[in-house]
Amino acid sequence: MDTTLDDKFHIDNKGTTENGVTKFTIGEFTFDTFHEYRDAQEDIKKISAIHKELDVRDPEVAVRIYNLIRDGKIHFKSPVGQQFTDHISDILADQNIDLLEDKAVVDEAEKKGKPSHLLGIGLIVLAAGAFSYFGVNELEDRLTAQKYSKLALDAQSAESTQTLQPEESSDSQDSMNYSINATSPFVWNETINRDSLTVLPEYEGLVDKNPDTVGWLSIPGTDINYPVVQKEDDNEYYLNHSFEGEDDSNGALFVDYRSDIVNEHSNTIIYGHNMNSGLMFGNLDSYLDQDYFNSHRTVSFNTIYEHRTYEIVAVCLSRVEYQDENSYRYYNFIQAENRAEWDAFVSNVNQLSIFSHDVDLEETDKVLTLSTCNNYTEDGRLFVVAKRIS
Repeated sequence: MDTTLDDKFHIDNKGTTENGVTKFTIGEFTFDTFHEYRDAQEDIKKISAIHKELDVRDPEVAVRIYNLIRDGKIHFKSPVGQQFTDHISDILADQNIDLLEDKAVVDEAEKKGKPSHLLGIGLIVLAAGAFSYFGVNELEDRLTAQKYSKLALDAQSAESTQTLQPEESSDSQDSMNYSINATSPFVWNETINRDSLTVLPEYEGLVDKNPDTVGWLSIPGTDINYPVVQKEDDNEYYLNHSFEGEDDSNGALFVDYRSDIVNEHSNTIIYGHNMNSGLMFGNLDSYLDQDYFNSHRTVSFNTIYEHRTYEIVAVCLSRVEYQDENSYRYYNFIQAENRAEWDAFVSNVNQLSIFSHDVDLEETDKVLTLSTCNNYTEDGRLFVVAKRIS
């Protein structure tokens, strides 16, 4: 049986005094002013009424409560109310995956309620306003974020486990067939046969889930932390399919099919949607702020075969050009066949960069480009350019 609000919160109208300052406490919460304390009391009354009449663990009821809170029909003013909101969100995210997968069930839940809940729902309506439709997409975004967080934790756990194992060999880098010198750290001695490489232990599970997996992209200090896929001869599929291959408007982060993640081309391009929820590359436009750019320069793009680190050198704005327009298309630069093509790329990055027009790039550098939409103009694009440093 759930703990009741009366059990959880003991309300002391007199408050307490500490060092001559009156504090008001409700359970684990402390309030500096009586006004804040009364707001919390009001929130507790609302929460108590909900618990009294409804079973918030019932998926249909949780849907309605979340909907009312989201639309401001039930309004909380204190941390107590926020805690309850988080509790409802967690119930939906943790227990209602099957409900979300069957949209018909969700729609049915929105059209009618169980008779046993009608009295309680009526009381909420009288106190807080009319029902509106539940934001299925918003909840799906929350579930998507949790799903990718779990994938990240699984990969980290696998990596940590491997680290604790005795080393079997010290020649793993030799199999990568690249040399290191002062001029260019990433000059390949010969073309590498991907079949000769071994998938890193932390990514074996991802490859088992989806053979299209080519790596993992993360930017420390940001929400960007996702697996990366690549579809042969196809830059469309993962625009509307998840990592698992399911229909999903969030899509997935994917490498341009023309880029080779093993025998690196001059430029490796990773695409992702700019989602309002912040998923995928939804927070990449934070780089339009120079302070943010200065403090988030490191990018980790590990392929399934090796760890790689890049340094962001430019943040650029561009747009998708029409076929008859004679303009530079950054998204078509994959491999510089000669110095002129490289210079043209660097020149255009300098021109499109929003912070600096002296971008630090050399012909021997290997570049990583993160590309997403930006609505600063029609068909606008934001792309972040980084060079490999390890």
